[in-house]
Amino acid sequence: MNINELLVKASNGDKEAQCAIADIYADNSRVDTFNIAEAVYWYEQAAEQGHSRAQWLLGACYSQGLGVSADTEKAEFWLLKSAQSGDAEGQYSLGGFYFMLPDIVKAEYWLGLAAEQNHVEAKAALASIRQLL
Repeated sequence: MNINELLVKASNGDKEAQCAIADIYADNSRVDTFNIAEAVYWYEQAAEQGHSRAQWLLGACYSQGLGVSADTEKAEFWLLKSAQSGDAEGQYSLGGFYFMLPDIVKAEYWLGLAAEQNHVEAKAALASIRQLL
């Protein structure tokens, strides 16, 4: 499916197409289509429809100030939505978010859930946290 077909589906409310078109806009190796603000727009459209990967990526954008002003409340909101849906990347990112606050209890909880899904980076981060305790 080409970008124009994806845009039509995304514009018609297809959350998978919305996330896919956002991925295209977020890919900085594609100089012809790279537009992080446009990526954030489409991630938000998909995230509002419950797309857990889009929620994770939107939360990451708010956390890092990519395409939007950094906003810790919005970052936490979207990362939490993704993590609660069982998305391992969302759980891992939320764990890292809480670690940086720092809220070690919450960080350990969410990293633990991601590690249970064999998320390699979460396992390593969890092991590091447990060495600190």
